[in-house]
Amino acid sequence: MPTPEQRYVLGVAYQAGPDPRIQRGLDGARDYFTAEELEKAAWSFLPGGAQVGLFHGPDDTVGHATVVESYIWRADPWDLGDGVVVRKGDWLIGAILDETAWGLFKSGRVTGWSPQGTARRRPATAASSTSEE
Repeated sequence: MPTPEQRYVLGVAYQAGPDPRIQRGLDGARDYFTAEELEKAAWSFLPGGAQVGLFHGPDDTVGHATVVESYIWRADPWDLGDGVVVRKGDWLIGAILDETAWGLFKSGRVTGWSPQGTARRRPATAASSTSEE
């Protein structure tokens, strides 16, 4: 009898600092978290219920993943070999997917984490934009 699949996935939930590959977003802005801000967000995720939904949909998409790991990467860069490099300060999430989400992952329709939340945009100061890029 075949061993059942673990249905475990691990990925970058959000990277710290600006992505050097992105000069300007589709909305004309360039939003990112500093490592310190991202750590605060990551640390509030588990106590806040660690809810994961699908495709930024309504609340009825929640429950397709059970978060089993959530942490800030603190080691040397880790090249995943697919163009993604995990760096110090990046937030990673590991989860066990249900059958529905696992099928979407295996088919390539679900390829990563995308935090959903609210934020307030503020202009970058000269000091912060030069020290973080």
